[in-house]
Amino acid sequence: MARAAAAKGVPFLHISTDYVFDGTGDQPFVPGHATGPLGAYGRSKLKGEVGVRAAGGPHLILRTSWVVSAHGANFVKTMLRLGGERESLNVVADQIGGPTPAAAIADALLTAAKAMTHGANGGTHHFAGSPDTSWADFARAIMAEAGLSCQIRDIPSSDYPTPARRPLNSRLDCSALDIAFGIRRPDWHVGLRDIVQELRA
Repeated sequence: MARAAAAKGVPFLHISTDYVFDGTGDQPFVPGHATGPLGAYGRSKLKGEVGVRAAGGPHLILRTSWVVSAHGANFVKTMLRLGGERESLNVVADQIGGPTPAAAIADALLTAAKAMTHGANGGTHHFAGSPDTSWADFARAIMAEAGLSCQIRDIPSSDYPTPARRPLNSRLDCSALDIAFGIRRPDWHVGLRDIVQELRA
């Protein structure tokens, strides 16, 4: 797809992920930071980035994280379901990142696409919700927004083993996207409210 777009000079927009990084440290990753994916998902997304750049056409690679929506399977919908069934939940508290509403990603891509059709440069950028938080604190916000009494208990990642390693640090520095396109980090509190309202409707 990237090669076909390049052949016609059409800007190509590609969504990537914070999983291209190794998740070490406690500082936000900038677009130029060295990559080092921990698992197959991150490696496949990084390979996609390489392919898009190699196609040679105008492109925007948008790395994002913790995507949530009223549609499909994601953390918000899982927490709402479990929160309505249980009195308490154990949720990982040592993974930090920016929950990102899918609707905000779509808006960002549309804004960038319009700018690129008028000559703006693309490149590799980051886009994630603000402020950075832990999964546990995000879960608490979900319960509060939905009016659920389910209590959230903090646990370390070591107490919730998964087949694939997950990065502890998913913070993304999104300042370059703001400078290039005037696209600022969305407030995930607003996105969460919209998601809960849509699900209720």
